Amino acid sequence: MENISLTTGLGYVSTFFCISSFIVGLLCIKFIKGYLVPLFLLVFISFVTDSINYVYVSENINNYYIFHLFTIIEFILISLFYLLFFRRYLHPAYLLVPIPVFLIIAFVDYKINGFNTMDNFSASVEAILLSVYALVSFLFIMRKLLFENILSEPFFWINSGVLFYFSGSLLVFAFSNYFLTFEPSNQYVLWSIPQFLNIFYNILICIGFWKARAQ
Repeated sequence: MENISLTTGLGYVSTFFCISSFIVGLLCIKFIKGYLVPLFLLVFISFVTDSINYVYVSENINNYYIFHLFTIIEFILISLFYLLFFRRYLHPAYLLVPIPVFLIIAFVDYKINGFNTMDNFSASVEAILLSVYALVSFLFIMRKLLFENILSEPFFWINSGVLFYFSGSLLVFAFSNYFLTFEPSNQYVLWSIPQFLNIFYNILICIGFWKARAQ
């Protein structure tokens, strides 16, 4: 019971910060341009998705299909975030390649798991790919010395959030269906990890949006 209360509490806090990142984005909307646009769309969709999930959970309605659809949208929008950022420095058409590949993976995941379980396969692949994007981005920035003051750049904060959240949540995504099937009593503890990480993820997005005001 304590585990359920902890997870529920973290869920509310996580939702609060998701809403906060959307509000900060609205406050900075006239500064949201270029590579920040896909992130603002993602924050808005996250806000809507959390609202729908709250209603579904309250009514005890199966909401797994929402997670499947959100994973696809999330991967596409974050991929566009990186593509729009790197187009200023190189020709990143190769970043378009993982999108159709990921769509195939998501379809295979649906055929295997259906909408009655978590999309652990596609979510795990997403976490791996986005973690690689974030790491490569940091290496590229350091090698090319792109910024005089990296802490003033929105990209730094958002990229840090992507790396922090997806690398930290990888194992949770990978074993979510196992715990759902064989250890349902412990799944609440398991999901407290990405909820905790999501809080800091959205805080870093808020900072990134706010830093855009000085660009």
